[in-house]
This record gives sequence, structure tokens and C-alpha cells, in this order.
Amino acid sequence: MLIIIAAMIASILSILLVKPFDKGGGKDDTPPETIQQPEPN
Repeated sequence: MLIIIAAMIASILSILLVKPFDKGGGKDDTPPETIQQPEPN
């Protein structure tokens, strides 16, 4: 039961976290670049 509950919570959190990025990325297209820059550093 705990695994099922954890999976449901993870799916809900992922949806809530992905929606804002889709809205912001679609308007500006700049957030993806800022996320990729710190990696080489």
C-alpha cells in the first residue's frame, strides 16, 4: 500500500512541477538555456 501511495504522490508532484516549466518555457524559451549553463561550470 505504501508503494502505491508513494507512486500517486510522486505522479501528482511531477505534474505540478512540470506545468509551470511548460508555461514559462513556451513563452520565453530561455529557462532551458539557464538550466544547461550551470552543468559545464
